Amino acid sequence: MPWRIINPMRSSKLNLILLVFILLASCSPAPLPVGQVRVIPHPDGPLYIGDQVSFEVILPAASSSNAETIEISFKGGKLGSAGLAPFGIGSRSEATLWWVWDTRSLTPGSYTLTFTRTPDNIQWDETYTLLPANQVPAPEPEAHWASTTTVCCNLYYITGTAAERDITTLSRIADEQSALVTSQLGSTLATRMDIVFMSRVVGHGGFTSTAVYVSYLDGNYIGNDMSILFHHEFVHYYDGAIGGDYRPVFFQEGLAVYLSGGHFKPELLAPRAAALFDLGWYIPLTKLVDDFYNQQHDIAYLEAGSLIQYLVETYGWGAFNEFYRTIPDPGSSSVMDVLDSALHDHFGISFSDLETAYKEYLQSQHVTEDERTDLLLTVDFFNTVRRYQEAFDLSAYFLTAWLPDYTTMRQRGIVADFLRHPEGWENQLLESMLVRSQKELFSGDYRDSENTLKLTNWILDLTTP
Repeated sequence: MPWRIINPMRSSKLNLILLVFILLASCSPAPLPVGQVRVIPHPDGPLYIGDQVSFEVILPAASSSNAETIEISFKGGKLGSAGLAPFGIGSRSEATLWWVWDTRSLTPGSYTLTFTRTPDNIQWDETYTLLPANQVPAPEPEAHWASTTTVCCNLYYITGTAAERDITTLSRIADEQSALVTSQLGSTLATRMDIVFMSRVVGHGGFTSTAVYVSYLDGNYIGNDMSILFHHEFVHYYDGAIGGDYRPVFFQEGLAVYLSGGHFKPELLAPRAAALFDLGWYIPLTKLVDDFYNQQHDIAYLEAGSLIQYLVETYGWGAFNEFYRTIPDPGSSSVMDVLDSALHDHFGISFSDLETAYKEYLQSQHVTEDERTDLLLTVDFFNTVRRYQEAFDLSAYFLTAWLPDYTTMRQRGIVADFLRHPEGWENQLLESMLVRSQKELFSGDYRDSENTLKLTNWILDLTTP
């Protein structure tokens, strides 16, 4: 039975444990050399007989183009092929081959797959070990998809998970938050939303496309407040259903934060955003409009949410909503030109005028020391989370999150992609420390949270290539 770390921060032998882990880290496999092709198999962690395996093939940016195709073959037969295409929020260029290797007819052992890149016809091999099916970790062997229907939603979950255990509570919260969003936006949905529960951390816990994907598990180091998380994602879903000619991402995310009353927890947006000036963290709005997701995540969302609050307080909800829903599609024009024109038409101001007034609004706010400290540690915490994900759980990193289509998974009886995640000693140690730091931060225990974060980043310094 594999060992697990339990509450390492509470152990009186913490220093000894850390020393052992640091020594182990020196034996960790070296990363791929810069410039090599990287292949990521899914589900994450060990592979077992019976898995239906997908692959992400990431080529060096300097040597790839969208005209290239990746083909995978096994024992002389073609498994599948895919062209390079943008993937995830970050639009990483990769070939994504979904569930192309069905291992159900194989026996335990090592197998070699051949990858071919066209049109230059470059080939290379990747070898994977398939473990016996009777070693698949619980709850997966008996797990299957199940669902329940509420007033607002169809909730899909995997049996044997925390979501199944708590589905009654989750159903109630979903209905409550959907009703609140209906009231806020003055709109109802023609059909129920689909909510898909993942028993692993992905991104910051929630994504919305044609369905709402939510991380729900014991030991969730993001520590999602489910009311806030549902509300944020439901705003996105309703917002998309209502529509508009062009809804800039900056305003979409800001609207979700504003109507949720906070990003990850209830918070006063304006004073919190005002603290950005004291910390030297304010991001010019032009950067957020042009490249929202590549700015510091927590600052970008806070500025976006507080700007929506400023517009609503200044012009009223009706005027803001009309402006937001009627921004023209830029087409060949720049986004800034379109926004300038829309702001002038609705409010008689330019984008530059808006930013000047918004900054004056923030600078008029009273900021407490606790608000400043909480913001500083929140940014530090989530930076550490993303640093951990990039180093040890890349499928969870929000810009390139692994989010398979749940309808196909249900049709094919696949549960592993939403259950398995890396469980090496680094994952167990660092995630347990993130859980502790999150609880300290969200309870206002700032000193302990800061110390835990420092230690977590120190370990990351030692273990990250």
